[in-house]
Amino acid sequence: MVNGYLYTGPLPLGSVVAHNCGAAGLFSDKVHPEVILEAHEVEGLYTLTVTIGDSVQIFEGPVSSMGRRQIGQALLSYLREYQGLPAEAPWGTMIGVRPTKLLHKYIDTYGSVHAATRHIRDEFSVSFEKLDILSRIGQYQRPFLESHSNKDISLYCGIPFCETRCVYCSFPYGLYQEYHRQSEFIAALLDDIDDVRQICESYNLHMKTLYMGGGTPTILNNEDFHRVLTGLSTLIPKGHEFTVEAGRPDSITPEKIQSMQRCHVNRISINPQTMQDDILRRIGRGHSARDIDELLQYVKHNTSLAVNMDFIAGLPNQTMQNMIENMDYVCQNLPENVTIHTLALKRGSPLYDLNMQDDIPEEHLVADMVQYGKERLEAAGYVPYYLYRQQYMRGQLENIGYTLPGKACEYNIQIMEERQTIMSMGPGGSSKWIKAPAFRQKKQHMPKDVDVYTDTLKALLAKRHALCKSFWEVV
Repeated sequence: MVNGYLYTGPLPLGSVVAHNCGAAGLFSDKVHPEVILEAHEVEGLYTLTVTIGDSVQIFEGPVSSMGRRQIGQALLSYLREYQGLPAEAPWGTMIGVRPTKLLHKYIDTYGSVHAATRHIRDEFSVSFEKLDILSRIGQYQRPFLESHSNKDISLYCGIPFCETRCVYCSFPYGLYQEYHRQSEFIAALLDDIDDVRQICESYNLHMKTLYMGGGTPTILNNEDFHRVLTGLSTLIPKGHEFTVEAGRPDSITPEKIQSMQRCHVNRISINPQTMQDDILRRIGRGHSARDIDELLQYVKHNTSLAVNMDFIAGLPNQTMQNMIENMDYVCQNLPENVTIHTLALKRGSPLYDLNMQDDIPEEHLVADMVQYGKERLEAAGYVPYYLYRQQYMRGQLENIGYTLPGKACEYNIQIMEERQTIMSMGPGGSSKWIKAPAFRQKKQHMPKDVDVYTDTLKALLAKRHALCKSFWEVV
């Protein structure tokens, strides 16, 4: 296997090379690269020379978006084959986070799901199995995407802290107990929330969904959690979708659940990742499988909250028997939503830095776990409703959200398909103003550094107001 690459050459081609190298599991490495990629642009033609040890391969294509794509596709197939992996992966040469976003674009163009999936098959050599999943998800999602009113929006609030760090996590989030400006952060976040409320009132916006994510939002103490949740509850009409990500049971208290109920939260995400205590300890989780079950049973018997549960295929030392046990638990308890993630090995995560790659199951085994999860969930009555991919995913696979009929989380659909404006509050969030029919975007990214966010909030809010004015006052 090869891990590092170094590219030199034209920047437009370099972006394509980077995405395809990432899809093949390679990281940029300027010090000890195993794969050297040198590109030149001469008289309207790209030439990319790939050197791995004594092996040299040359790819050529016209200086155009299609030429860059052709070179990228050929490079991906070559790198997979060189590493002993099937050149034809299940997703073919398709890269990028949002395959369903491309599907909907082609549905708009051709007028049918069938014609759209046929185009994707011809362009990217995607397997018929993945095309079937794309088709089913696309059909499920279309009713959620029919509104093209620029006044319909969704909202996101991010809490960028956890109590422990999972080994697969590469996010630059800190540990909340070690952060010494907690009160200032909460004050800034409440100002941010109040500013969004004023914007929504000023432009007569229709708030459709609200998602409180992280990090771990429930890491806040009871009082601060209630204050933030109360502020958020002023943004969303009662009865509309309001989700709180409560991924770690060790961060939940009865008081926080009571706050959720008082603030008309109606969805909660409980993310075990796996139900084996030895794997939970290995990946850095601060709770046990019993803690997960006790929280789920409490929520089921004392609230009307819809529940999502996340599981990961490909964790260190995970076996097929572990995935069978995970799906047994799901099918016994039937949470409204279940997401099956494929492990993504990312530089900057402890999993990468501690050289734990050898503990990750083989690509074919991870694919079998994902397929088993799909079969068990569908047999239990779940249907796939959203999908996304990441670089460095084991087996170049995907993450799929499943739902019981009529229980889908609309926010997950809107954030993936990018056909509705989403305004973000808190550090690290991204606001995207989106307008039909082209669905082009205006963007604002909040700083990931919490201190920078807190200290520059006034300027950040001024920029957001300017973007809102340019978007809605010309409608």
